[in-house]
Amino acid sequence: MGTWGTGISSNDVYEDINYEFFEMYNQGMEVSAITEKLIKENKELIDSHEDQNNFWITIAKSQWECKALDPKIYSRIKYIVKSGKDIELWKELDASKSDLTKRRKVLENFLEKISTQKKTARKRNIKKKRGAIFQKGDCLIFKLSDGDFCGAFVLESEKESEFGLNLVAVTDIKKSDKPTEQDFENAKILFGMQQHSKTEYKPKERISWYYAQHYKKAEIEIEIIGQLDVDKHYSSSRHYQSFSNWDNLKLFQENYYSDLEKNKCEVNVPLKSLRKNPGYNNGNNSLWQRVKTKFSL
Repeated sequence: MGTWGTGISSNDVYEDINYEFFEMYNQGMEVSAITEKLIKENKELIDSHEDQNNFWITIAKSQWECKALDPKIYSRIKYIVKSGKDIELWKELDASKSDLTKRRKVLENFLEKISTQKKTARKRNIKKKRGAIFQKGDCLIFKLSDGDFCGAFVLESEKESEFGLNLVAVTDIKKSDKPTEQDFENAKILFGMQQHSKTEYKPKERISWYYAQHYKKAEIEIEIIGQLDVDKHYSSSRHYQSFSNWDNLKLFQENYYSDLEKNKCEVNVPLKSLRKNPGYNNGNNSLWQRVKTKFSL
C-alpha cells in the first residue's frame, strides 16, 4: 500500500482510481458504467487486505463528486468507518498513535461529508476536438530571411483529435523562385546533425508533429502550392516521436543553411519513399535506423 499521509487522497490507490474514474467521466460515460468497469478491472485491489478500503473510499468520493453516490457504496463506507476496520488495518501497519487519531478523524469527516448530497454534480471536462491545420499531402512553402523559398510536406493530418496534429517533413527544397509540385516529387528529406555525446554527431531527419493550437501564434507565413498522394498512414503514438513548434520549420532551415559545412550530411532519402514505398514505414521512429548513410561532420 503506497501511502504518504492520513488523508483520503494520500495514497497510490486513490491517485490511480480517481484518475481513471474522471478520465472516463470526462469522456461522457455514466457513473454506474464507470464504477462497474473499475470494479471489474481491479479485482486484485478489491481482494487486497491493505488496498480494498482505499479503493471503495475512492469510488465513493468520485461518485459523490458526480452527485451519483450509490447507496450500496455508501453503506460499505459507513461500515468501514463505524466498524473501525480501516483503523485496525493502520494498527497492523504500525501507524503511530498520532496518525491513528488523524486517520480516524479523516474517516469520520469523510462519512459526514458524503452523507449529504452534493448540491451540484462535477462538470465534465470535455476535451476540445481539433482538426489539423493542413491536409495530408499538402506541399507547403515559406520564405527564409535570405528570400529563398523552402519546402515542407504534410505526411499525416489528424481529424477531430485532442491536439489536431500534422506530421510534417522538411525537404531539401531551397530556391529563389517559387517551388512547384514537381519540385516536391523530386525532393529529398532534409537531415541535420544532432549531437549524441561530446564527440559524436548523428544525422537526424527533420520530421515532427505540429500542434493545431500553436499555429496562430507562429511567426511564419506558409503557403500551400499543391498536393501529392500519400498512401501511408502515420500515428502520433507510434511514428516519429518528435513534437515541435511551427516556428521551428523556418528556424531549423535558417540554422541549417547558415553553417552548411557543419550541418550538411549525405543522407539520400527521397520524400517519395515516405509517401509510397511501404519498406520505409515499419513503425521505427528514425529514418537513420533504416538507411545506410555517409555523412561529414
